[in-house]
Amino acid sequence: MLRAALSRNVEKVRSGLLAAAQQRHMAAASEVAVKEPDWDTFYSLVTSDEAKREVGSLRTQFNELRQKLSTPSTAPKEIKWDEFKEVDPAILDLFKKAFAAVKIPKYDVTEELKKVDGEFEPLLKSSEELAAFSKKRHEEIQKEIATIDEETEKLNTRTVDDELAADPQLTKEVDEEISKGSYY
Repeated sequence: MLRAALSRNVEKVRSGLLAAAQQRHMAAASEVAVKEPDWDTFYSLVTSDEAKREVGSLRTQFNELRQKLSTPSTAPKEIKWDEFKEVDPAILDLFKKAFAAVKIPKYDVTEELKKVDGEFEPLLKSSEELAAFSKKRHEEIQKEIATIDEETEKLNTRTVDDELAADPQLTKEVDEEISKGSYY
């Protein structure tokens, strides 16, 4: 019965060591992204000094935690088995063997990167085409705006005499209406 309990515990430890090793590996391989809360909104929602101190404390703790999570984790330290003198040598030997048996597979990302690159390539090409079109259209619109600004400036400074001098037919029509008295 003692052996069965010990066996179950060894299996739990093995699976725990495996899970811990995998978690360390995944944590080292990934970067933790944390969204920054809107601290100004938090401060505006609280009114008492005590609550504002609590929000400040929370902000400090958040920044410390984010700093800890953003630094990449280091490789696990080597286990010093000699330090476990008070542990039963048979159990320690089981742990050594279980730990040595843990093999973390190397994850080859080349195929996945090729797949992702294949999916993003058309998107990148399309975005470059749209950016070129947008730039061309922006230049056209800027030219139109400049032309409209010039026309507006001309209209703001143009007098009736300038308009009549530019259009002799209009001058003739205006003179006829004035002579007939039908200018209103």
